[in-house]
Amino acid sequence: MNDVFGYIAYGDNELYHSGALLSALKLLHHCPKAKIIVATDRPALFRGYPLETILVSAEKKNELSFDWRYHFGIKAGGLIELLKRADRLLFMDTDMYPVGNLSRAFEAITPCHSIMRLCEGAHAWCPRLEGKGVRVGDYVVTGHEPMWNSGILGVHRENLPALLDAYPPMLAVHEIAKIDAAEQFCIGIALSQDGRTISPHRLKIRNYNTRGKKLFAGPRVHQFFNVYGDAPIAQQIAEAARYRLWRTPVDLWHQRRMWSP
Repeated sequence: MNDVFGYIAYGDNELYHSGALLSALKLLHHCPKAKIIVATDRPALFRGYPLETILVSAEKKNELSFDWRYHFGIKAGGLIELLKRADRLLFMDTDMYPVGNLSRAFEAITPCHSIMRLCEGAHAWCPRLEGKGVRVGDYVVTGHEPMWNSGILGVHRENLPALLDAYPPMLAVHEIAKIDAAEQFCIGIALSQDGRTISPHRLKIRNYNTRGKKLFAGPRVHQFFNVYGDAPIAQQIAEAARYRLWRTPVDLWHQRRMWSP
């Protein structure tokens, strides 16, 4: 099996790119033989590291984002390109990072079963889609579907047609429901059709995807590369493995003081 770990990093925010690279370095500590591919508009930032890149050009970003009407279309398109290069893909957002061996995740990825970060259930905006004729493949959206979070996605290559079905209706979902989560909403629906199932990941992965977590972790991600960015790759991997991005009780206390009136 061609098992691939994937990331997507694009845009002007340096943290997306540095976060993906630091997560990949942590991954290489826990899974030394991991095959990692990053879809990115800045491949030079990843040059010299033991991973592959897929260039997401300015023209491609414009195309995938529906002429910038829905920029998360770039993520959806990136997922499709990553899956074309894998038999089984385990994707993580750039603010996700492993704290243990993730190799066993691939055992749960089959043509009939995918894994995603978690099921968020139906949202208050979902009924706005009822009766609008939005289709994901042959499925007509009812407005009562649960939404799966795509911060983590494990998917089999045989489900590439499902991801292709999920892509076109994203713009309509975004514009009708007035939400940015159209990408993961449509992917969750597509991967749930024709007897296929999804389960939450249950892997050793942490994140800094909330305001408080990101406020703490973001500067530390940049600091890592300021300190170790010129070190040999083996040293960067070793240092990344023990580099802390989560908050201690003392860190939480300092943040509460900072936010207190």
